[in-house]
Amino acid sequence: MGNVGLKVSKTINAPRERVFAAWTQPEMLRQWWGAHESFSAPVAEVDLKVGGKYRIGMLEPGKDAPYVCHGVYQEVNPPEKLVFTWAWEKTPGDDPSFTPAETLVTVEFVDKGGVTEVVLTHEQFTDEHMRDEHQGGWLGCLDGLERLFASGS
Repeated sequence: MGNVGLKVSKTINAPRERVFAAWTQPEMLRQWWGAHESFSAPVAEVDLKVGGKYRIGMLEPGKDAPYVCHGVYQEVNPPEKLVFTWAWEKTPGDDPSFTPAETLVTVEFVDKGGVTEVVLTHEQFTDEHMRDEHQGGWLGCLDGLERLFASGS
């Protein structure tokens, strides 16, 4: 296993309690999760405790099945930090011998006086290509999170 990692951050116009809630409440996750603005998020299941599991799926327009990631919470420290394992579920078109790699995501919520800096670290990628694909996806997700709160809701 390599340890290729990435770090992305974005300042969100909302207090960190609200931003933390957006990452951990299924009804809020469905409103912003996705690698692109056109995606929807039909799957959002969260058992928010250490050892609890989550499943989140994003659906690309025109596709039949969502891309679903899942994992287990390693650390839950509202409203400051989340650490969880991350792996993709297989989709019907995948090679049967394909085993999705498990990686680790840390999300930190930094209070900047009424706005929140979200700092996301994703590590333990096996290669740089996989890291770069996720980097694009996370930037898209953070854009969605920014849009969720941009209206001042």
